[in-house]
Amino acid sequence: MKIEIFADDINKEDADLSNHSIGCRGIIKKDDLYLMVFVKKMGVFTFPGGRLEENEALKKCVAREVLEETGVKVKVLEKKVSITEYFIESVWTNHYFLCEYINNDSKRNLTEEENFLGLDVVWKTTEEILDIFENYETIHEYGQNIHNREFLGFINSI
Repeated sequence: MKIEIFADDINKEDADLSNHSIGCRGIIKKDDLYLMVFVKKMGVFTFPGGRLEENEALKKCVAREVLEETGVKVKVLEKKVSITEYFIESVWTNHYFLCEYINNDSKRNLTEEENFLGLDVVWKTTEEILDIFENYETIHEYGQNIHNREFLGFINSI
């Protein structure tokens, strides 16, 4: 499934298609909890993931990003949804993958930016996730947009 989201009053032709970032995110369930990341400096909850590296396969990207951000090893099962967001200055596509939890035996390997932003690993129930996306007041100017995207990725992956 593919979902497209457009910033206010623009269409695909208005967006800078040359500035297109691609990322992958993992939806990981263990028992009755889902793995998330809370970005403290932004006040935003996301599913673990990040940008695709050059010549990297999407499944490798999501497994690498989940491991780096959380220390959790996963088996990538299947892509559930792709969400593309169009803005005047950029285009962002995130691919959401359903993943199987393997273990949490690895050390996190955060980038300098991730360390600065303060990433906390959290496990949440479905009800807590839905409450976050409906009611949590993020401090980031695009936080609600991020939460809306993550909601769409989650609800279309479970």
